[in-house]
Amino acid sequence: MMTTPKTLSVSQAAAICNVGRTTVGYWVRSKKLFARRAGRSFTIPVEDLLHFLASTGQPIPPALGNGSVKGPLFKSFRSCWTYWQTEGKGHRCSSCIAFKRQVQDCFCVRHDGSCGCPESCRQCPYFQEMFAARFQFIHQINFPAAVIKGLSLWGGNTGWAELCGLPEDSLIGLGVETFVDPCSLAGVISVFKKAALGENAGLIPAPVVITTPRQQKRSVRAWVFPLRDPEGTNLMLAGDVVPEPDGHLTNS
Repeated sequence: MMTTPKTLSVSQAAAICNVGRTTVGYWVRSKKLFARRAGRSFTIPVEDLLHFLASTGQPIPPALGNGSVKGPLFKSFRSCWTYWQTEGKGHRCSSCIAFKRQVQDCFCVRHDGSCGCPESCRQCPYFQEMFAARFQFIHQINFPAAVIKGLSLWGGNTGWAELCGLPEDSLIGLGVETFVDPCSLAGVISVFKKAALGENAGLIPAPVVITTPRQQKRSVRAWVFPLRDPEGTNLMLAGDVVPEPDGHLTNS
């Protein structure tokens, strides 16, 4: 069985799309289609070609899957410094800790003040294209939902922001230790480890206590599910408010 390669040359992309090399070259030069330079040539990630064709209303060629392509199409992942070099926005990446330490999830170092990016993540086209686009589905969920990798939030929906007592913007890159109460942290980390090993995580056995900036404590049932894309991330859902020790119910 033949498999589609992950990258294509300009000539290969032109042949598959039934257009001339100059047309593909124009797509690349005008930055409509991303391509990586390899010496004097360019290689085009198939992900980016699929995204470009779909976003411009062009048919997907049979060689790239045609009708078998299912689900949303995303651009191939690039580090933030590679993205800004390509886009030519004048970011001073050489002085940024994300570049110095090759931190792929650049937004995870924003909260300690060592990131040199001048834009907020919600306004950043890089974050929107490379990360947020991959988990927009959480905003369609009617109860608190967040995407987490390692011990950092990639983002959450309005329900999650309300649960944590924080603005939605501030969730991006936030460490779980800042909103999961110490009494629940070990149980949450244990389930994350299971998910990282490919085990079925599901319901966290004990209620999770969420602490807001005003030191309000909210006990909720929480579930963890591994996601395929973004790779290595988990979906965390919260619901079913449970009684506090004093017998009162907290709001979720």
